[in-house]
Amino acid sequence: MNTETNKTIKALHRHVFLGNFDQGVIFIFLSFLVWNKTESMLTVALAFIIPAVVNTVIDYFFSSLSDKGNRVALIIIGNVGSAIFLSCYGLFSGIYILYIFIFFKSLFEKIYQTSLSPYFREVIPEGDFKRFIAKTNTYGTIGASIGGFSLIYLYIYTQNIPLIFIVSGLIELVSTLFLFSLGNTKQKLKKDVESPIDAAKLKRFTFIYSLEAFGTALIINRFVIFLNDSHELQVQDVGLVFFIVYGISNLLAADLYKFFSSFAIKNMLIVNFSFQAILLIVMMSVNSLNLIIVLWFFFELVSNITTIYTDDHINKTLFTNIGKSLSKFRICISISGILGQFLIGTIWDIGGIGISFYFTGSILFTLAIIILFLKLNADEPKQAVIDNGN
Repeated sequence: MNTETNKTIKALHRHVFLGNFDQGVIFIFLSFLVWNKTESMLTVALAFIIPAVVNTVIDYFFSSLSDKGNRVALIIIGNVGSAIFLSCYGLFSGIYILYIFIFFKSLFEKIYQTSLSPYFREVIPEGDFKRFIAKTNTYGTIGASIGGFSLIYLYIYTQNIPLIFIVSGLIELVSTLFLFSLGNTKQKLKKDVESPIDAAKLKRFTFIYSLEAFGTALIINRFVIFLNDSHELQVQDVGLVFFIVYGISNLLAADLYKFFSSFAIKNMLIVNFSFQAILLIVMMSVNSLNLIIVLWFFFELVSNITTIYTDDHINKTLFTNIGKSLSKFRICISISGILGQFLIGTIWDIGGIGISFYFTGSILFTLAIIILFLKLNADEPKQAVIDNGN
């Protein structure tokens, strides 16, 4: 890699580190903020359906804009707007005003995301992309863990959720400073246009992750509320558990992924979804809090390892109109996620937490079986290669 690319990667990693300080805030404090107001899982679901709707309706337009415009400028604008509206969460008691802020925050976050993902594809050399994903996950995890613990302790001492969102927004705003040093040096791709095989491969990944999004909708929200409601953990204790599980599993995945190079991606997906389904079913069958936390940890670990490989495979199918291609991928997943959020929110309210997890487990098992009959191109095992990070 040349000097300009190395400089860009360092700036991205610093931005990701600081920008992820509030990663758990959305899932934890927003879930509890809405839950405490309404005690309805459907209203919690709506707070997360709004971003999904924005993803579905606006994504393609912003992705097209990104393909034609200055990606770095759009990344900066999106990050600044997202930070400002995040700071406004919790400042007003009305839940509808909160939903408005969520909408505008999601709008700017979408500008940010639709430019950042194709930017990765264009500036990171293809051979280094998998390692880049792993290191980016590491920086993001460390940032989220440090920030999460800090924000949890801030909540313990202040018992003030609006303050948490204000501080989170300010930190996200500061992370923008690193974006100003991003370069626009594009790597030469091995092809000028996608082949029919590339297009078919992306469609199959889209189907797989759309069905997963449907079945696992609100999964983190359900985990944290489950620990709070069923096991009577305080909000701050749930937060600590979340960051321990999320942080350690991501850090381990960033190292362990190297040892799965001999796995065909198809086999990895089947093992991932089958194992996750089993973990969810076992989780609902035990009463030990410690065991439940361990099961949740392994649920996240296998998912994180698999994601590193699937992201790399998806990345290697994209050559032209990268923003639009990723947009179609995200839109399908968002629509499935919206449907899943409505259905799982209803299942929770009617049948309870256990039924919602059993439903998710059944979807994941079904997905693993379906993948058995899918042809994922270039999924033959290769000789294992240990990435030493050099």
